Amino acid sequence: MTRLLTTTTALLALAVAGCAVGPKYQRPDLPVPENYRPEVTAEQAASIADLPWWELYRDPVLQGLIRETLQNNQDLALAAARVLEAGALVGVAKADLFPQIAAMANADWGRQSREIFPPGTPGTSPTGRYTAALGLTWELDIWGRVRNARDAALADLLATEEGRRAVVLGLVASVATTYLELRELDLELEIAQRNTASRQDTVKLFQQRAEGGVGNDLELNQARADLAVTASAIPDTERQIALAEHQLCVLLARPPGPIERGAPLPSELAPALPTGVPAALLQRRPDLVAAEQLLIAATRRVGVAVADRLPALSLNGSVGLDSFSLSTFFKGDAATWSLGGSLLAPIFQGGRLAALEGAARARMEQAVALYRSAVLVALREVSDAAVGYRKLEAVLVQVDLQVKATTAAERLALMRYEGGVSTYLEVLDSQRQAYSAQLTLVRTQLARVLYAVQLYRALGGGWQEPAQGQPAQGGTS
Repeated sequence: MTRLLTTTTALLALAVAGCAVGPKYQRPDLPVPENYRPEVTAEQAASIADLPWWELYRDPVLQGLIRETLQNNQDLALAAARVLEAGALVGVAKADLFPQIAAMANADWGRQSREIFPPGTPGTSPTGRYTAALGLTWELDIWGRVRNARDAALADLLATEEGRRAVVLGLVASVATTYLELRELDLELEIAQRNTASRQDTVKLFQQRAEGGVGNDLELNQARADLAVTASAIPDTERQIALAEHQLCVLLARPPGPIERGAPLPSELAPALPTGVPAALLQRRPDLVAAEQLLIAATRRVGVAVADRLPALSLNGSVGLDSFSLSTFFKGDAATWSLGGSLLAPIFQGGRLAALEGAARARMEQAVALYRSAVLVALREVSDAAVGYRKLEAVLVQVDLQVKATTAAERLALMRYEGGVSTYLEVLDSQRQAYSAQLTLVRTQLARVLYAVQLYRALGGGWQEPAQGQPAQGGTS
């Protein structure tokens, strides 16, 4: 007994002192620059991503739509369920760190063969046998197989949680984008309706002139054609508005229907959009954090594959009762116990274990490539959005001047036509230019605001959830 306890103690010490085999995780070398393009000064280093979404999107209606989406969206519900699944799988992986204990009870009735045992030998007459026992099996994690599997499962859990945050980030950006597009379409509809009303007045005027013998059918038909062009934009824009509303309804988990409106399309979301520094992007963007956690998991699973090629040592034990009679089942002589160990070493499996290790290492290299690619894409997205936002500011200045100039030209052309100085073709051309410039202005305003939304998302902003007491819960203005 003393020798058995000594052996058991030595095995436990060996298990505790065992080291995990396989590669150690190190973050890959990444081509992360010191600054984004375009560069920002030290004063601009703070990132807009540090703002929670309810401080960036200040339209109360938009805030309400985002909150409703985060509460009801089915993609987010799916991501949350995946987090629960990953958490359960962590529990499965952790379970192998502990002894596995099982209970067993058995009762049977029979006899031994009289051809093998002579008559009168115990067991050759019909008799019963009753057993009950607790069995214990414990794999000693000498090579870290179980610990690596546990760490891989934990990394999968963290990646899944970051994936859920990435879904939140995407949903916040999608709702904001679609809502802002909807408000821009509302402006296009107003422009089309206003220009249609103006052209209807022109057609009435030309019809009166033609009936009075002052005008001619050429001018009247030109005015009617111009009216048809602007009038056809109304139902087409209404169609686009309905489609945008339906898209928002899917995000909100509503059946298709109208969407409430709030503030007009803003000219900008924030007076300044600092981008921060690229290094912070690796910890801020949920998709990059998730990609790194998947790389960590793949690295740990290489250790599992390496450990599978090494000898496995386990402790086995049992304690119970064994008797041929129920009357003596609970007596001391019926007690049984055993304690021992087993060593299982793979010798030849046709290269299967080596191939599994090779596959695990290949998956690790794939995860490295995916992580590096995700970082490069993230850096590009930030730079694209920052360049677009800043350059469209200069574009807006020029388009605004174009609107003012074409509006003045339209008014002067009409005055020249009424004074008999020019033909209606000059009026028609100026009206078309003014209409086109007005549409260009609102579309450019939308594009610039959407670049701000893209920049906020690219920097990893928007996944924060409102804390209790935040104004987003009740709406802000």
